Amino acid sequence: MDLTAFARAIPTPKDFLLTQMIFPTVEMREVKWRTKDSGRYVNVAKYRAFNASVPFATREAWQTSREGALPALGQKLVVSEQEQILLEASHGSDQDRLIELLYDDVERHVEAIRSRLELAAGDVLVDGRFTLEQENGLTLEVDWNVPAENMPVARISWSDPASDPIADELRWIQHLDDIGAPEPELVITSRKAFSYLAANNAYRAAYYGSVNPSTTPTATLTPQQINVVRGNYSLPPIQFYKAQVRVDGKPRKVLPEDLWILVPPEREKWAQTMYGVTAEALVLSRGSNPEIIREEAPGLIITRGVQDDPVQIWTKGAAVGMPVVHTPDAHIVAKVL
Repeated sequence: MDLTAFARAIPTPKDFLLTQMIFPTVEMREVKWRTKDSGRYVNVAKYRAFNASVPFATREAWQTSREGALPALGQKLVVSEQEQILLEASHGSDQDRLIELLYDDVERHVEAIRSRLELAAGDVLVDGRFTLEQENGLTLEVDWNVPAENMPVARISWSDPASDPIADELRWIQHLDDIGAPEPELVITSRKAFSYLAANNAYRAAYYGSVNPSTTPTATLTPQQINVVRGNYSLPPIQFYKAQVRVDGKPRKVLPEDLWILVPPEREKWAQTMYGVTAEALVLSRGSNPEIIREEAPGLIITRGVQDDPVQIWTKGAAVGMPVVHTPDAHIVAKVL
């Protein structure tokens, strides 16, 4: 109970924007994810002549749902037999150092699990799918059916000064408007993609009010000047994303640097990072003297154990969870470089 309470109080790294603000976290007393799509059309009423019969209308409504199991993830860290002997030799029977070591391992568990979910959220944004390929023996794919129109490619790479990022972005926003999606609230991108706007001809002409390119000043724009242009066209504000995680000892960027992501408001209706209930939490919440109450079962859980051959003490961080997309056509993930 103490280890789990400590784990859940550890703040998420500030760079992990996807699981903090793009795919907001929700904890449920479930082991499955579920999505529902429902709606209705209402046709206009018809005029009629006095003393004529009121016409019958038709009901047009639909509802579809999908569900699947939330996959399990986690890791163990062991205090080896040799470490225990060295701790005992240096501190006598004092167990404070051993307990401190276990709490250090809990911090590693939390960061590892949150890092994997952040990487999963990036995976979903890139191609619209949650994919595991022989990860610890598990292969899994959930296709969220993001339309191809919501994953466009810029007509000309934005690294080319002759490209027109303003027209590209306005066209993508117009597509969202045409299908009834909400207006984007935020852009998530890399500092590298943003940097190309400074020397872009369309942005410079818009800032200086030039009609003839030959009369446009050659100076590149500052970030403040770029944002002036964006404000003039009512384009959403930009948030830089730079998070990296380590996979099998090697650093990996969560998102490629060539993406321009238009994110909708009220994001909990669009997508979420869903945590369910682990088997470990169910065990700890059972019995007449449970370690945790049933209401606290969802979410990340920490357990510890001992084995005698070889003599080891270990801690385990466990969770079940994944990113889930409820509305697959409410955002834009554009490749711009």
